[in-house]
Amino acid sequence: MALQNNSNSNEKTWPARPKNFPDLMTPTEAAMFLRLDQTGHTPKSAKRTLNYWRDNGFLNATKYARRVWFLKQELEKFLHKKTES
Repeated sequence: MALQNNSNSNEKTWPARPKNFPDLMTPTEAAMFLRLDQTGHTPKSAKRTLNYWRDNGFLNATKYARRVWFLKQELEKFLHKKTES
């Protein structure tokens, strides 16, 4: 299931990074929370990466109001799983 893009799919620049991330995030906010904006991804490629992780069961998302959202606690759980021991 593809993530919905709230703006132009050819976007090449990131919005301003929020000081605090909300508990329920858009795909763009989730990508920034995971710092994909700081690893060379464009917003479009970051959303594709989130889609891949979601489609392959690595990352859980919430479908609400006909949109895809990410809970902060799910993103933190995802990072915890990725943490090396």
